[in-house]
Amino acid sequence: MLSRALVFSVFASLALAGSGQLAPTDVLGSVLDVVRADWNNDGVLDRAVLWQPQAGEDLANLYVFLSGRDEPFVAAGVAWSQFGGQEAWLETDPRGFSVLSGGTAGGLSWQEGLAIAFAEGGPRVVGYSYHSYKANDPEDGFVCTADFAAGKGSRNGAAFAIAGGAPQLTDWSFERIPVPCRAH
Repeated sequence: MLSRALVFSVFASLALAGSGQLAPTDVLGSVLDVVRADWNNDGVLDRAVLWQPQAGEDLANLYVFLSGRDEPFVAAGVAWSQFGGQEAWLETDPRGFSVLSGGTAGGLSWQEGLAIAFAEGGPRVVGYSYHSYKANDPEDGFVCTADFAAGKGSRNGAAFAIAGGAPQLTDWSFERIPVPCRAH
C-alpha cells in the first residue's frame, strides 16, 4: 500500500509541473500541507499547497490555485519547512488561510504565522505574527503581531506603524517582516 506522503508527493508533482513556475524537479520533495476553500467566491473550491522542494530544504514554497486561473500564485521560501522537529502547516480561517511554522532549539520555542486573505484579484499577506519564549525563562521572548491592512502592529504591547499596506503574496519575503517583529 502506498504511503500518504508518497501519494501527496506524486499528486503535487503532477499538479505543479504544468504551472511553469518554481515547479519541483526533485521527486523527493514533499507536500507539507494542503487546504481547500472557495477564496474567490465562485462556488468552486480553490487550494493552497505548501511544498518542500527537496528533503532537508529549510524553506517551503506556497502555491495557491484559484479556480478560473491557469497559473498559480507562487511564493518561494514563504515558511520554515522544518525546524526543531516540526513541519510547517496551513490552517483555514474565514478570510483566507494562515501559513504557520515553529519549533524549538536551544531551549527557545517559537511560532511564526502569515495570514493570507483574498483582495484585489489575488492573495495578500494581511498579517504576520511571531511568538517566542524559553522554557526555563518564559519572560525571555516576545510576542509581535502586524496587521498590514490596518497599517499597525504591536510588540509586547508597544504599538508601531506599518507603511505600504498588505503586500501581494507573490511579493512576500522575510525582509518584509516589520523590524520590531524580527527575532533578535
